[in-house]
Amino acid sequence: MAISKTFPFAYIRKKVCKIEDAVVPIQAKAIQYGLGCFSGIRGFWNEKQKNLYLFRLEDHFKRFQESAKITGMQLEMDYKKFEKIIMELLMKNKVKGDVYIRPVLYSGSTQLTPRFDNEDDDVAIYMISLQEYFKEGTGLNVCISSWRRFDDDVFSVKAKMTGAYASSALAKTDAIKNGYDEPIFLNRDGKVCEASGANIFGVKDGVVWTPPLSSNILNGITRRSLIEICKYLDIEVREENFDRSMFYTFDEAFLSGTAAKVTPIYSVDHRTIGSGKEGPISKKISEFYSKAAYNDMKEFSKWCKPVY
Repeated sequence: MAISKTFPFAYIRKKVCKIEDAVVPIQAKAIQYGLGCFSGIRGFWNEKQKNLYLFRLEDHFKRFQESAKITGMQLEMDYKKFEKIIMELLMKNKVKGDVYIRPVLYSGSTQLTPRFDNEDDDVAIYMISLQEYFKEGTGLNVCISSWRRFDDDVFSVKAKMTGAYASSALAKTDAIKNGYDEPIFLNRDGKVCEASGANIFGVKDGVVWTPPLSSNILNGITRRSLIEICKYLDIEVREENFDRSMFYTFDEAFLSGTAAKVTPIYSVDHRTIGSGKEGPISKKISEFYSKAAYNDMKEFSKWCKPVY
């Protein structure tokens, strides 16, 4: 995993400060109960153009805003202010390479009761240098987790809530300890859902499959991007449920996400997917996505916000 460094400046309590000063009280509900929501944003450095491009920044803010609305938290900024803060922070940190930006709306309240409608909700933002989230240059060996994806009447599946990722942590820990790279959740209906922090795609007879939003998956921004890319490339996409048996028989499979980008799956429960390597359709989609993210595809330049 190619994570290099955390940049020296962060944003918290309405100001930029040194990362070591971006702290919250131990009594804060964000720590005691995991109350908060977050987003993950990629910035891609185009060496030829000498510019940094933020991928679908406004879409990330909209989902951040929707997460706050669902939970009842107070997000006291609009998109223009959000963009301004991130741009200033990137320049302050002198970012000239690929970057991962993590905005968090956290509950700073120190009252004991677990509730979302608090005073002292605050936005914190930090960033790290990030190339590959998974091991570079290889695919994943995944497993079907014994832990199930929660339903929307347990946790909101559309709000990217901090505390809800304890479920992902349980599944991921078990998967790693059992020799796999990543777990795959099934939902309560036994249908393939998503990974610990990424959406799932499969390819069968030239058709791309991905679980629908109704299957309790996060409305992934990279997922949406890949669906649009597939349509542009005249690749058929079916947003339909499928079970683990069909998953085993895919010709190709891959995960998608802001951190994961497009990462091929080589096996599921020790069953080889296709040739056991990245398939031709997966590779085509991944390469096209990379060009779009680095602003090398003028047809998708709408997704790229220049920093410099």
